[in-house]
Amino acid sequence: MSPITEEFSSDEGLTRAEVRAKKRRRMLRRRRTTTIVIICILVFGIGGFFGVRAAGGVVDDLFGPKGDYEGQGTNEVSIEIAPGSSARTVANQLVEAGVIMNSKPFLDEIERREATIQAGTWTMREKMSSEAAVEALINPIAPPKITVAEGKQVEEIKAIMIESGMDADEVDKAVDDKTPKEYGLDIEAPSLEGYLYPATYDLNKQKTAEDIVQEMVDKTETELDELGIEGKDANRILTLASLVEKESPGDPEVRSKVARTFLNRISEKSKTGGLLQSDATVAYIHGARSDLTTTEEERQSDSPYNTYKKKGLPPGPINSPSQGAVEAALEPADGDWQFFVATNPDTGETKFADNYEDHKKNVEIYRKWLREHRKDNG
Repeated sequence: MSPITEEFSSDEGLTRAEVRAKKRRRMLRRRRTTTIVIICILVFGIGGFFGVRAAGGVVDDLFGPKGDYEGQGTNEVSIEIAPGSSARTVANQLVEAGVIMNSKPFLDEIERREATIQAGTWTMREKMSSEAAVEALINPIAPPKITVAEGKQVEEIKAIMIESGMDADEVDKAVDDKTPKEYGLDIEAPSLEGYLYPATYDLNKQKTAEDIVQEMVDKTETELDELGIEGKDANRILTLASLVEKESPGDPEVRSKVARTFLNRISEKSKTGGLLQSDATVAYIHGARSDLTTTEEERQSDSPYNTYKKKGLPPGPINSPSQGAVEAALEPADGDWQFFVATNPDTGETKFADNYEDHKKNVEIYRKWLREHRKDNG
């Protein structure tokens, strides 16, 4: 006999009120059971959802892509690792960010190296091998850098910035037709030439081309302050220093004598009619050759930088001079020299003269070196 039949048969002999009370109790029991079932579904359903989320790495291991990327990765990405994150959580995070292919090789590498993952912001790369990713967390990837060497010109510095990955249009916008004043340096200068300090600069995704240029100008300002150069004198001194940088080796004594020679040429003692006659400034107009020689045609330019035709210093620097060149411009040697020539460019040997006849003899020494040098090189 079915339970239902038994239940109804058991109602025999009961009053109508007792039967109604019994039915009411049965209904309440069914409602309680239904309520309990619903609560269990909700509890276990929500718990299951979070359990699946927490075990996402396991799911990835079972059903995600197999294998591992190779190499050091491609584009840089920034990863925030929260305090207390487990290795599994970090692995899931790296998978989602496209840093590693799946979590298992990464976790195996963590276990093999007994590595501890620290909280913080980390520079990673997309598509890294698990080994490279763990290495990056143990020995952080250094931010990219650019190095501006001493004596570089603005166009060369722009090329360095672009080669580092900066957008060419943004670099042009940050540099072209700009002056130091536009970057907060109160100096009268025709352009940024000479004001982009030669040094090494850190790059990251947050820095724009303007940010880097601002750092370069700020470093120039710091140098001027440290050397006690006032704003009204800065352009003249940096211009002279840039000529010294281009036309002389790094020897401090030679540089100070070159600085004095240039000053003598534009002083009342001048034997060149106040003309510097610097091939370096002409080369700045037309593009430099390795030996800084210029042609007669190039020396006929009407550019204000043509010191064969324009008296005095050019309107601004022709490169970013080193601190040594700036110091030479600040403290030139004592002497009456009017001419100089590097008679041995390999060693930096430079001869000075206070008259043109002696200078011609020195030039012949240089020409002899040049002939022998060219012969030795075929």
